[in-house]
Amino acid sequence: MSKKDKSFEVLMGELEDLVVKLEGEGLNLDDAIKHNEEALKLIKICRERLDAARQKIDKLVQTPEGEWK
Repeated sequence: MSKKDKSFEVLMGELEDLVVKLEGEGLNLDDAIKHNEEALKLIKICRERLDAARQKIDKLVQTPEGEWK
């Protein structure tokens, strides 16, 4: 399954796992760079998802009757 097919929550979990690894001890430089690159990719995808959700929410309009359209 590609990253774009995964849910936001799954991607955030993967990002959190990478952060824990990066903050831990004993990570060699090559692995640290690899994890950092992967984290940046995940951040980009998550940011895109959040921006899309924000745009959908911004399009919602409350009618005078109090209903959301």
